[in-house]
Amino acid sequence: MRLDELSIGDQAQVVQVMDDVFRTKLMEMGVMQGTAICLMLKAPFNGPLAFSYDNTLLSIRLEDAKEIEVKKTRETA
Repeated sequence: MRLDELSIGDQAQVVQVMDDVFRTKLMEMGVMQGTAICLMLKAPFNGPLAFSYDNTLLSIRLEDAKEIEVKKTRETA
């Protein structure tokens, strides 16, 4: 499952980032394999996504979210 397929409020764990350059950028911000994340916001019209991890809110482009493979750990109610 990819990050862009999550629903708002879903919690997941990062499995891997496909793009090497983007993986490096995320690692510099503390997002790596095994990081627990929660999707917080989805902008309309294929805009960016915002997810939280370790008391941080990070917004990324939809195209970049498609490069992040995650494993859902908890769904919204």
